Amino acid sequence: MVREMERSNLVPNVVSFNGIVNGFCKKGMMVEAIRVLDEMLEKGLVPNVVTYNTLVDGHCRMGKMEDAISLKGLMMERGISPNISTYNCLILGFCAKVDMKGATEILDEMGERGIKADIVTYNTLIGALCKEGEMGKAVKLLDEMCDLSVEPSHVTYNTLMDGFCKKGNLRAALNMRVRMERGRKRANVVTYNVLIKCLCEKRKMDEANGLLNEMLEKGLVPNNVTYDIIKDGMVEKGFVPDIDGHLSNSAS
Repeated sequence: MVREMERSNLVPNVVSFNGIVNGFCKKGMMVEAIRVLDEMLEKGLVPNVVTYNTLVDGHCRMGKMEDAISLKGLMMERGISPNISTYNCLILGFCAKVDMKGATEILDEMGERGIKADIVTYNTLIGALCKEGEMGKAVKLLDEMCDLSVEPSHVTYNTLMDGFCKKGNLRAALNMRVRMERGRKRANVVTYNVLIKCLCEKRKMDEANGLLNEMLEKGLVPNNVTYDIIKDGMVEKGFVPDIDGHLSNSAS
């Protein structure tokens, strides 16, 4: 692309190079992406935060966290300050490798540099902790974000509910729903899917049917996941949901 621009007497700029870097990163061609960075410098162009963030993100997606951290250091040496996007990429990368120590160190560095964690930061960390069954730490992060006036999203609460359900702690999941609604977040289809599935797994079919009816009464439209839960969690276990609020056991 750069050669074509030059042949057309067009002068490539930082935006042009950033597009090329992004293209290589999306394909996982990190060596080529770094070469483009070097070419920018050779041409006297100054890579910006977008350039480096794209490279950091590309390395994180490839699981090359040491290289990603080195790039963060390099951009700082060159006078480019990492921003929230830089740190969120790194946290996601560490979480993907189940390296919570690395992710926490990045979160700490953000605080030291005066960069406020946002909803993406917290949802990434909470999701990783829930996946590992570290529910106490996940709830502690929820408390922290609330204390720092970072408003939890549906994703935040639904992730926590799902984490509790996977640990078999239905009561904690239901309590998290109460907390969510106190925070002025109404249960959505994902919320109901998580809770209905958990109730089915515990064979609490009446309660599962009750939640299904509640969801319908609130005008929420079931999705494919809902129908799979009804099929696998109810019908195949011999129970037929009754949308009038009752549940019939079709097992003989």
